[in-house]
Parts: sequence; C-alpha cells; structure tokens
Amino acid sequence: MAASKFEVELESKTSPEKLWKNLKEFVTLFPKAMPDVYQGIEVIEGDGRSAGSIFVSTMKPSETKPVASISKERIEIVDDEKKILSFTFLEGEFSENYKNLKVEISGGRGTKSGALVKYTSEFNKANEKVLDPNLFKGYVVKLVTDVDDYLLKKVMRTFFHTKKKGEEKMFAFVIS
Repeated sequence: MAASKFEVELESKTSPEKLWKNLKEFVTLFPKAMPDVYQGIEVIEGDGRSAGSIFVSTMKPSETKPVASISKERIEIVDDEKKILSFTFLEGEFSENYKNLKVEISGGRGTKSGALVKYTSEFNKANEKVLDPNLFKGYVVKLVTDVDDYLLKKVMRTFFHTKKKGEEKMFAFVIS
C-alpha cells in the first residue's frame, strides 16, 4: 500500500525554548501532562532522550478502548537546532493496522504568543479496509493542549508585600 501522511499544526502559548526543553523529556512529561491518557512510559534501552533509545508507552483504557494499549517505540531524531523529535513505532496494537508508522514533532518556530507545534505522521495502511487514523488527529490536539496547559501551570508566580518602618518591598518568586 502507498504511504499516507497527515499533519497537524497548533499554536502553543508556551515559548519555543521551554516547549522544546520539556518535549525532550516526553518520557516523564506526557504521563504528567496527560494522566488520563498515559499509564506510563518506560525506557527499556538508552537514556530516553537520544536517538536509538527504545521505550514502551502504556495508554490507559478509555471509553472507546476498554483495555490498555501498549506500544514499543524508538527515538530516531533529537535535533536541538531545529527542535525536532522523531520516533518510529516498532510493536503494538497500531502495527495491526498501520505499518512503518513514524511520527515527527517540531516545536521550534516562535509566534507572537508562543510556539507553533507541528505534528507529522507517516504510515502505510496494512490493507485497504483500514481507515485513515483520524483518532490520531484528536490525540494530537489533546496532547498539545494538555502539554501546553501543564507547562503554563507549572510556572507559579507568587507576589507579596512586606512593610518595615515606612519601607515597602515587593517580592516575586517564579518556580518552573
């Protein structure tokens, strides 16, 4: 079957630098940002941050999928200059319907209010009866939205005033 491809572009409110720094840590970021989706991600080979690393993602059961799904994936590219993360699905339920499934996430281009996130997926359908993976598009929107919300909430600003004998000071703490 011929190769198929889809792309989704979304704007994140998180800066490109912060988004990229955290996307490289997706092994810990995704389960924290999407606890309703991810049961966990376990690195089984490598450090989980560089090309060649292999990890297993376990997705929680949902209304549309009443059992947990597991996929084994390999990081192919981690490009700090272009802010690109790419990986290939090696095993799992997706491989029943889609062959040669590859994903690329880039979050490097800045916008007026954050970063432009581009998610590209390339795949071959196992046969003609397999539908286009529209469920992936919904997942991508949820992923970017949840990661953005998580990163924005992670920065907590606390302001307070102190007064000493006619002297007023304002303090700000930023925790990220």
